[in-house]
Amino acid sequence: MPYLGLIAGAILIIAAVRYRVNVGIAAAVAGLIVAATSGGGLAVLTASLREAVVEPAGLTLLVSIAFITMIGNVMKVSGALDDLTRGIGRVIRDARVVAFMLPSLVGLLSVPGSSVFSAPLVDSVGRNLGMTREQRVTTNVMFRHGWYYIYPIYAPLLLIQQISGVPYSAFLLPGAVASLAVFVLTARTVFRKVPLTTEPRSSIGDGGGGLCGCSDDSTNAGDDPMTASGAMMPARPVYSILMAASPILVVLLFGVGTSMNFSIATALGALTALLVARSDGPYLKEVARRFREGAVSGIDWQVVGTVAGTVFFGRTIVNSQVLASMAAGTGSSASVLSLFVFGFVLPFLAAFITGSHLPGVGVAGPLLVPLLGGLPKPSGLVVALYMAAASGYLLSPAHICFLSTVQYLKADTRSSWRMLWGPGGAGLLLALLFWAVQAAANLL
Repeated sequence: MPYLGLIAGAILIIAAVRYRVNVGIAAAVAGLIVAATSGGGLAVLTASLREAVVEPAGLTLLVSIAFITMIGNVMKVSGALDDLTRGIGRVIRDARVVAFMLPSLVGLLSVPGSSVFSAPLVDSVGRNLGMTREQRVTTNVMFRHGWYYIYPIYAPLLLIQQISGVPYSAFLLPGAVASLAVFVLTARTVFRKVPLTTEPRSSIGDGGGGLCGCSDDSTNAGDDPMTASGAMMPARPVYSILMAASPILVVLLFGVGTSMNFSIATALGALTALLVARSDGPYLKEVARRFREGAVSGIDWQVVGTVAGTVFFGRTIVNSQVLASMAAGTGSSASVLSLFVFGFVLPFLAAFITGSHLPGVGVAGPLLVPLLGGLPKPSGLVVALYMAAASGYLLSPAHICFLSTVQYLKADTRSSWRMLWGPGGAGLLLALLFWAVQAAANLL
């Protein structure tokens, strides 16, 4: 019976993607189905709901996402986004490098849903590069998450090291190969020539040089000291970047660099977005305008709801123990079947279905590690498990960062998801190849 609930929930989410129904609502309904068909029933439902929206971890995530969307909107209203991307463009002349750097830097936040932080920046760059909305989604998701095969302070990677005792050095080379493949294929997908959209281009670089003034003409838009509104840009591009990026830097400094609660760090970032950055008129009047136009209406409740629904769905799966029960018929000794189920299929499916990397590692890791005793080279199989879970996370239609980016950019969900399969599929194929090599090395 629990299997039927999980299958029904997964089909519901995939159908929501296919027919463009709000995935957050679909995920919440799927979570109710999983809870109802599990042995725990009401206990699973109440525990999952509490963990998703009441307990500190879940509540912090939702509050942080709300403030992150507010920060992006206030920075857009204040002109800080335009100043930031123009300033980076003055330092880095190739807009494609800028498009790669922005989501990669925001990836340092390493919290679910924070891709919406870089979405406004990628949107601005992508419009000037002639990207479709779906290409901008792929840029924002893949250039941020491709690093997670090797990001050393990433929670799932720390967890699998703790579970298995395998050192970080074992993950570095195969993970770097997977990351490189994801980045190369993402670049090939999003930077290829496509017809310009009919959307209005960003005001940044509208003088013909694109976002960063990346042209051979010395009088391109990147060198124009005037913004689109006629305001003078600071003469020093680094100073311009630091001032415009100050809300992001505050979040990174306090949210990542200290033990401060991340929701408080994002609140400080939102306050910084209101108070800092250039002002073309009376300061207090400008702050009031930013608050009225950017903060009051700045929280994207649809994004927050999508995050809440998908987190709730993931928690019902974990609390129902349905994935762990897949162990029933595979036996307790190391064999090709058991290593394949626990070392590749289960971590991939857990991450793919829940839209989270952590369940893929947290569910499959404890099941695989006991099977590795006595094998000559067990560490490689642990690395393969982690890579499979990472690939499932990248490709999941329930991935919070994917869904929130689609919502923000108003892109087509199905087309955006299909575009992920090129670079994400390469990561999955490399994970499967690496697993096969390690299985052969240990069993033959």
